[in-house]
Amino acid sequence: ALIGSVSTDGHVDDPNSAIPGTQISWEQELGLTPDVHQGRVEIIFRLRERNRLRVDMWEVNRSAVATPSSDIVYGNIVLTPADQVESSFDWRQIDVTWTYSVLRGRRYELGAGIGAHGIQGDSDERVWARGLHESFTGAGPFATLALDGTWLISERFSFNARAQYLSLNFNSNSGTLGDYHADVQFRWRPNLAFGIGYESTHARVIVRNKNPNGDITFNTHGAELFVRASF
Repeated sequence: ALIGSVSTDGHVDDPNSAIPGTQISWEQELGLTPDVHQGRVEIIFRLRERNRLRVDMWEVNRSAVATPSSDIVYGNIVLTPADQVESSFDWRQIDVTWTYSVLRGRRYELGAGIGAHGIQGDSDERVWARGLHESFTGAGPFATLALDGTWLISERFSFNARAQYLSLNFNSNSGTLGDYHADVQFRWRPNLAFGIGYESTHARVIVRNKNPNGDITFNTHGAELFVRASF
């Protein structure tokens, strides 16, 4: 269970216009909730002694109706303080990460590897009264470098942390992805543990070869409470 917050910032541009899109916060200007309270599932496959494969799938979907405080250029439309704007922003992410334990002892383990990520961000703005509509989609594959470590504090307690990051260009677009996690686990039974942790994800997608173009930054962070079952 993730109990956290989200922020979404950026601009959407019409490539046929000399006027750039307005830099906005979707939460402040368009009324999307900054709160994220959701359940998540993570699966880790232990491949022999030193290889681990971790799979995560999650999404954040939000919508709202709000009135902007000032004019907003969004692609090829202009949203004004007189408009009731119906907004939505959906973020979907699939992560597959492989690590190899380069260091492994009785009380510690440190792995390094690579991650493959599929990311899609969809934004949609509509003013029904004036028949205005504009949408933006930024999607693409990402790869990251990964570190994953565990330290056995005592027989029942362990500290676990991981970090992934990379910035790259693809098909004249570019993106940045960073994912960070740390937790403390209490092993109640040999195959059952409870944990509390902190998760932070930072992603930026820049689209230059579509209509409209855009530059979107999406951040989530917050506390996690979880149960881990091992088989």
